[in-house]
Amino acid sequence: MDMNLPKHYRHFQRYSEIAQILVKNGLGFIISQLDLNKYLPFRKRISTTERPTGKMLAVKIREVLQELGPAYIKLGQLLSTRADIFPPVFIAEMRKLQDKVPPEDYELIEDFLKSELGDKFEEEIIKIEKEAVGAASIAQTHKIVLKNEKEAIMKVKRPGIDRKISVDVEIMENLARLAEERDLFNSVIRPVEIIQEFKRTIKDELNFKGEMANIIRFRSDFADDSYITAPEVYSELSTVNLLIMEEIKGVKLREVDQSHPHNKFIAELGAKALMRQVLINGFFHADPHPGNIFITGEKTIAYVDFGMVGRITEEDRDLMALLFYALINKKINVLMDVILILGNKPDNFNRRRFQLDMEKILDRYYGSDLSNIEIKSVFEDLQYFIYEHQIRMPQDFFLLFRAIAVSEGVGQDLDPDFNVVEVGRDFISDILDDRMQVNKIAARLGSEIWKFGRKKYELNNQLKSFLDKLVKDDFTINFRHTNLENLISRLDIISNRLSMSLIIASLIIGSTLLIQTNMEPRIFNIPLLGFIGYSFAGILGLLLVISIFRSGKY
Repeated sequence: MDMNLPKHYRHFQRYSEIAQILVKNGLGFIISQLDLNKYLPFRKRISTTERPTGKMLAVKIREVLQELGPAYIKLGQLLSTRADIFPPVFIAEMRKLQDKVPPEDYELIEDFLKSELGDKFEEEIIKIEKEAVGAASIAQTHKIVLKNEKEAIMKVKRPGIDRKISVDVEIMENLARLAEERDLFNSVIRPVEIIQEFKRTIKDELNFKGEMANIIRFRSDFADDSYITAPEVYSELSTVNLLIMEEIKGVKLREVDQSHPHNKFIAELGAKALMRQVLINGFFHADPHPGNIFITGEKTIAYVDFGMVGRITEEDRDLMALLFYALINKKINVLMDVILILGNKPDNFNRRRFQLDMEKILDRYYGSDLSNIEIKSVFEDLQYFIYEHQIRMPQDFFLLFRAIAVSEGVGQDLDPDFNVVEVGRDFISDILDDRMQVNKIAARLGSEIWKFGRKKYELNNQLKSFLDKLVKDDFTINFRHTNLENLISRLDIISNRLSMSLIIASLIIGSTLLIQTNMEPRIFNIPLLGFIGYSFAGILGLLLVISIFRSGKY
C-alpha cells in the first residue's frame, strides 16, 4: 500500500523534520523554493526574504546536514570533494562534518550478529569486547578473539541503518528533481546528477564486501613491498553487513612525533606509497590521515579503513604523471591541456583567460625553491581556479588532491624538512623514463591501434543500421518532454480538488432535497439520510480546506 502513495507523502514525518530543521537553522527561504510548507505545522510557517550568504550560508548548511544525520553527513562529505562546482568557503565547511555518534547498545549488536552469522557466531568467535572501540553513523567496531586465538577487529553495521539511509536518499532524489525543475542552481551544479553519484557512493559504503575487496586489492598491490601492508581479511566470516579483519598492532601515526628514530624514512615511505598507488596501481587509499595509518615494527606502515578509495584508469594515470610534471616544471601549455582533457569545459569557455589565470597561479610559486613550495597551497589555488572557470573534473581527481595534501601534512609532522614536491619529482621522473621505454611505447601503440579499429567497426555498424532503417522507411525520431513532472503533479492536485468540490456540492444539493421530504427515520426532526449527507459533506469540506492551507498555496 505504501508504494501507491505519492513520493512526497510516503515519508511525511521525515519531510516535516527536514522542514523544521531548515527553519530552526535560519534557512527558511529554502522551504518555499522546495515546496516544503505543507510539511510544517501551521503555526511554524514563515515568510522571510532574509537569506544568509557566503560563509554564513555555508556554516548553516553544514549545521543542517550535521543535525539531519548519517545520510546527509555523508552527502556533505561527498560535496566536500567537488571543488569544481562549489566555492572554496563551502568546501572548507563541508570538510568539518563529523561522522561520530554514540555506539549502539551491545545487546542489539549481539542479536544482529546472531542473525547474520548463524551457527558461526558461537563456533568462530570466542570473545567480543562489549565496549565499541570506534563508532560512526553507519557502523561501529569491536575487538574480538577468533577460535584460533587470533585477535581481530569486527566492523558491524548498525541495525536498521539501510532503511534509514534508503528513506533519506529517496527524499534527496525528490528534492533534487524539484530543484532542477525550478532551476534553483546555476548550470554547473546539477542536483540530480550529484544525488545519483551520492546514491552510488553510499550503496558501496553500505556493502562491506566492497571494503573487503578494497583491502584485498591493496594487499595484493603491495605484496612485493615489505614496508607497506594492510590488515588481513577473514572473508569466510565477513558479509555485506559485517567485516572481520586482523587487528593491526602498532602505533597510530598521529601519536608519533619527530623523535621517532625512523621519522624521515617513514615520511618519505608514505609519500612514495601514495605515488605508487596513484601512478602505477591506479587504486589509492583516499583518506590517508594519521588515524588511518599505523607504524608496525620499526619501519613498516599499515593502512586501515578502506571505505573511501579512488580509482584511476591507465590513460588517466599517464595524464596525472604529466600533470605533476607540468606543475613542477612550469609547463603551462601541458598543464592546460591535461586539465582540459581530464575535465569538461563550459560552452562559454575562454581559453586565453584560462591560460593567463594559470600563469598567474604558477608565478606565485616559481622563483621559489622547491623546498619552500607546499603542494597543499598549490592544490588549493588550482581547485579555486578550476571552480572559477567552471571546469567539471572527475571526483577521483579531487580525492587525489586531498590525499596528497594530507600525505604532505603527515610527512611534515614527522620531519620538518620533508617536501612532497621533491619526492614526487624524483618519482615522476622515474615513471616517465619507464614509460618512454621502447617496449612500453609499443604496447601503448598497439592498444591505441586496437581502440581505433574497434571504433571504426562500431562506426561502420552504426552507419549500416542507420542506412538500413532509412531504406526500409523505418527511421523515427523520438521527442521527450522534460521538466513537466511538476506541471502534471499540479494538474492532478487541481483535478482532485475539483472532483472533491463537485462531490461535496452534490451531497449538499441531494441532502437539501431529502430534508424537504417526510422520509423516515428522522433525527432532530429531519430525515436521517439528509442529516448523514450534510455531515459527510461537512467532513469532506473541512478536509479540503485543511489540505489547501497545508499546501501553503492560498
